[in-house]
Amino acid sequence: MNAVADQGSDADRKNHIRAHEAMTRWRQLKQDRAQHERDWADIARLIRPQRGGFSLADPGSRTMEKALSSEPIQAASSFASGIYSGLTNPASTWFGFETPDPDLNAWQAMAEWNDIVTRRVFASFGPSLSSFYSSTFQAYADIAAFGNAVAYDEFDPVERRFMDVTLSLAEVVFDVDAWGRVWEWVRRFSLTPRQAVARFGVAALPPSVRKAAEEGGQADVWLYHHILPNADWRSGRIGAKGKPVLSITICEMDEWLVREAGYEELPAYAPRWDVDTGQVCGTGPGFVALPSARSVHQMEAATLRAAQFAADPTLLAPSREDWPLSGTIRPGTVVYNGVNARGDQMVRPLQIGGGIGLTVQEKASKVEEIKNAFHYSILTLQGRTGVTAEESQIIEEARMREWAPHSDRIMEEYAARKVERRFRELWRRGQLPPPPKEAAGVPLQVRYTSAAQLAKKAREGSEIMRFIQNLAPLAQISPRAIDRFDVDAAIEALHEASPNLPAKILRARDAADKLAEARAQQQQMAQMAQMAQPLAGAMKDAAAAGQMMQQDGGAAA
Repeated sequence: MNAVADQGSDADRKNHIRAHEAMTRWRQLKQDRAQHERDWADIARLIRPQRGGFSLADPGSRTMEKALSSEPIQAASSFASGIYSGLTNPASTWFGFETPDPDLNAWQAMAEWNDIVTRRVFASFGPSLSSFYSSTFQAYADIAAFGNAVAYDEFDPVERRFMDVTLSLAEVVFDVDAWGRVWEWVRRFSLTPRQAVARFGVAALPPSVRKAAEEGGQADVWLYHHILPNADWRSGRIGAKGKPVLSITICEMDEWLVREAGYEELPAYAPRWDVDTGQVCGTGPGFVALPSARSVHQMEAATLRAAQFAADPTLLAPSREDWPLSGTIRPGTVVYNGVNARGDQMVRPLQIGGGIGLTVQEKASKVEEIKNAFHYSILTLQGRTGVTAEESQIIEEARMREWAPHSDRIMEEYAARKVERRFRELWRRGQLPPPPKEAAGVPLQVRYTSAAQLAKKAREGSEIMRFIQNLAPLAQISPRAIDRFDVDAAIEALHEASPNLPAKILRARDAADKLAEARAQQQQMAQMAQMAQPLAGAMKDAAAAGQMMQQDGGAAA
């Protein structure tokens, strides 16, 4: 939850230094990335038509571009879907929590606490509490095309849910620190006067905006949201000054300070695909596919022009008198003056020589280049039948190995940070139970589980089961095969090979040892009772025989 500082009177808000800083940083960072935006405009035109407007003063006024080939768009969409299913698939628990101490993690109480915390944090990303998954797919689609994405999250105390949004790159600029980490973020966006009042309150806005809201005006109110580290942060201070991250919202009109707030963690994200040292913006598969996408677009345009010329050629006529007044020819009509008295053709189509020289193979090669840029060959199993579970796991691992250098960056700059921030948000709101006392003061870290790791774990489990099956015949030959086999280690390895299984279904070794001791004692007592039964019978028979001998002796006397 962000802390809001006292903003002061209207006189203090107008021409505020924070407003001037935010607007200046927007212009500076916008100018610094101009070379990237020229390519982004082409990528938006040919690969991701939903985005664009990078060179416009008003990003909201951009128009949907009409690409001539759908191949680049489909390849980028398939790539984004693959990243989504491989990194943050809601069908699997793609993250967890653990301590740096493996022995502590294996302790039953700690393992169960990790499971509880993981489930609660995982549930907070669900549709009922957050828009994380829908906005995340948009982020992956932007990364696929532009190599960059920008996102923001905040808890809304009114709706009692987390607001996760992915924004257009046209609206947001960002900068990195000395270590190459995103640390400053500026968004320029517009609202109607009434929307601005609903979002920030009447008192926070300039008088002209208040008046426009009262009169129902629809003119755009331009706002800036500037997020940056708090250089004057001191722990324990009240309001925004006591937060390590500043959040400044200003209105372009009158350079007006709308809100000054603070956050415990950076709520803005800018994940990137491939970034060179010293660079701010990254490049993605869309940048690699752009030359081929341009060629395909030009090829399609040339083919369409050639087809149009063939179907509706330019006609040559000697004079206006030799052509009907309508200027068009329709099937079944008569064209007067089309021939002269000798029968010579007076109107004929313009002949420009041979075709355009483009072949289906040339187009197909460019399309293949686009698909290769988006790793299409390992994304689909198109045309394959009878794929076994083992083959599917191998393909999944191959896909994630191909993406590993880039997917790790996405996790570092986006998903892992979101998980950590969400954990802290839930902890501050008392939604998570305290850890065991023995774990007090031990640091907690996010354990990320990708689809490839899940596939690898599943394959390890299959190999363990196959090993046990192969061990059975050896055990019949020599008991040493059983002596070499550690049952506890095998059980733990099988449990670890299924990360989605809860920890509570597996007892700790010491608890299992106690159960084994109790079972051994019960078996020993049962064996002793079994052994005592023949002895008791013999004693009973001996006693009966003694009584009979006494009776016989008495009778003889």
